[in-house]
Amino acid sequence: MTRSAAKLLCLPLTAALALAGCPADKDPTPRQRSEPLTRHEVPVASPADLPELDTTNYRRSLSDQLDLVPAGADWLVIRDLRPLIGQARTLEQVMAGPLARALPGLIQASGAGSGESQLAAMQASRETLALLLAGLESTGIVLDHGAVISEVQDQPLLLFAAADLDKLGAIAGLFDAKLDLAKICAPVAESAGWWACSLGGPEALALYQPGRAGKQLQATLEAQLPGVEFERINLALQLTRSDAAPPLYVALRSDPGLWELSMPLPASESASLLATGPAPALRSLQPGAGFMWARWDPSQAKAPAPGIALPLEILTGELFVGPLAEPSALVMRAGITDASAAAKLVQQLGTMLPSKPIEPESMPGAKLEIDREPIDLDGKLVPALGVAGSGAPIESLQQALGLPVRGQLWAYGDYLSAGYGQLEGLADALERERGEGPSPALVASLPPTLARALLDQEVALALHFVLDPWQAPLSEAELSELFGNLPADKRPDPASIGQAFVALAPWSSLSMWLQRRSPDQAWIAHVSLVPFAAPGPGVDAAELEASELALASALAGGDAQAAYRDLLARFPGSPRAATWRARVGEAPDSYAALGMMQLGAVALIGIPALAEYRDKAKASEAIEETQAILAAGMVIREREGNCASMIGKAGPTPALDVDCNAREGGRCRPGDPGYLETAWTDDPLWSTILWQPKQGHRFHYAFSGTLAADECTLEAQAFGDLDADGIFSTYTRSTTIAADGSQRSPALQIVAEGE
Repeated sequence: MTRSAAKLLCLPLTAALALAGCPADKDPTPRQRSEPLTRHEVPVASPADLPELDTTNYRRSLSDQLDLVPAGADWLVIRDLRPLIGQARTLEQVMAGPLARALPGLIQASGAGSGESQLAAMQASRETLALLLAGLESTGIVLDHGAVISEVQDQPLLLFAAADLDKLGAIAGLFDAKLDLAKICAPVAESAGWWACSLGGPEALALYQPGRAGKQLQATLEAQLPGVEFERINLALQLTRSDAAPPLYVALRSDPGLWELSMPLPASESASLLATGPAPALRSLQPGAGFMWARWDPSQAKAPAPGIALPLEILTGELFVGPLAEPSALVMRAGITDASAAAKLVQQLGTMLPSKPIEPESMPGAKLEIDREPIDLDGKLVPALGVAGSGAPIESLQQALGLPVRGQLWAYGDYLSAGYGQLEGLADALERERGEGPSPALVASLPPTLARALLDQEVALALHFVLDPWQAPLSEAELSELFGNLPADKRPDPASIGQAFVALAPWSSLSMWLQRRSPDQAWIAHVSLVPFAAPGPGVDAAELEASELALASALAGGDAQAAYRDLLARFPGSPRAATWRARVGEAPDSYAALGMMQLGAVALIGIPALAEYRDKAKASEAIEETQAILAAGMVIREREGNCASMIGKAGPTPALDVDCNAREGGRCRPGDPGYLETAWTDDPLWSTILWQPKQGHRFHYAFSGTLAADECTLEAQAFGDLDADGIFSTYTRSTTIAADGSQRSPALQIVAEGE
């Protein structure tokens, strides 16, 4: 979410709950007004409304595959390699197409150079992947029999089905000419047509015996992942992380229309607050919309801080954030049991806010005006609190989100509600609808596993991201809002951003959700990914082929918008029509706005996190190289028995006035202006310890040796100005060696860290 949008949307609800203890000077009791609303009962979906999912039929049962695992070992079981190869092919297309087109511009904007080295590394990875995939498909391995990866004597063990090793040996020779499969592979006596390979050679292979405990292993897996349909999963994993931690269990299903990863959620204090139950707030949601829904147990929450009278007893625990199509708005709702008490909170908040317009410091030129007028709802005047924005930053935000910058907070019926966007008729539209859960149309648009769990009231948290609107070209205003907080020279160019989004074209939605079937079971975390071009209800062969061609055009850099419009024209009545409209920018403004906010959240969270990771990676050079300098000095000390040849000082090299930030990739290289090619060999002390940094380094280095009594101290330093602010951070590492050879090595010292 963009920073300004987040503040406007979240301020009313957050503030209302935080300031609940403030006194009110007006009676919030609604007064009778116009005619009451005519209610609309939204039909609640049933299991019969769930779409049929095309599933994969496997050649072997999961327990048969698990029978091959040696006793007591960790394992990874794959029942059919073909879906994984197909997904890897898609990844290869993404790497060769949109990522290759996006990467140089994104890296250049990040200040990490031209991106040529990263592009070359990605190209090498893609070529390796392509070679591996080609090898798998031509080695004689029976792909639909899958594979098992385990271990014997701490050596990896690979088991697979093949007629013989002739083709596999030819491919293996491409990677390592010395690899002799006859020595590291042997047939599995208990399973005809299966082979076992281990780098441990004949000794390890001789020790391998199938555990024949498939049913027991599957039972353990089912106990760890209750609710997962194990005969539908393609991949299962057991990994022991340490003696102190329980094994990690993971399951993956790879059906044509759904990829879903499942794993147990570790027990935690925050997880204990979660609760399952009905999802009545989803009644207002339409197909094709992203949303966040959660349910927690207010009785498990800690008491509020002193002075904040937060009435937890009026909260049901249900939370919802999602879009409404008509009127076009974003909505936040918190379930309540006492509308009168919640309405009092709204009115009390109004007494605390200033009467004059608010001018946020983070948005120069913007004004927020507070409106305390009640709203006419269901024949009553209901206390409400509104906010409306004006000024240039507000206009930019409105252009980016496609919604008026207006918010409103009220409490009525079953919910404390906050709306953002088109507010006229919003409260009426929400309160008019009644129902106890998602509609048949909505569940038909969700991943079927998530939809079923919602209907069975087994979900506590669901985040549903619709990726299709991200394929619509971003406007200049949208780009400005997403990256307006970045300096102009750090903003990625629109073409690079567009191609980064195209990299997501193979998938239509991503859902993350938590499920628990009963209070005595662990929470299971699921990540569900729905492909764009996949079979499904109401999709015939011609439509599937057209979808595949449209996706191929997008990944190849063609006119994807034209391809999606062609799909709309040819198949206007398709269940996928909403997907194509979203990809050409014709989704309701509120749907697209939610997608923009999700993108903004990724930008605000992901970009700083990426920058922090990048900066830590840069700083790791100083940490590693100062250690290497001392190690080089210790080699001389051990060889000569003293430090006499290392007394003195070398560096900083290159001199601190050599600006590494001005060089390619922010790295200094011998031969740069002011940095002699022979800088390291000309200096006697550097020559003595025979150390110099790798070609291309971000830091300046110094080394010294001193004597005091019968001890010598070796010190290595690195000086860096990674953010080019003129202030150097100094990394100092030292070792003091006594005459008897004992050492004292203080921890690494960092001064003025902030790069």
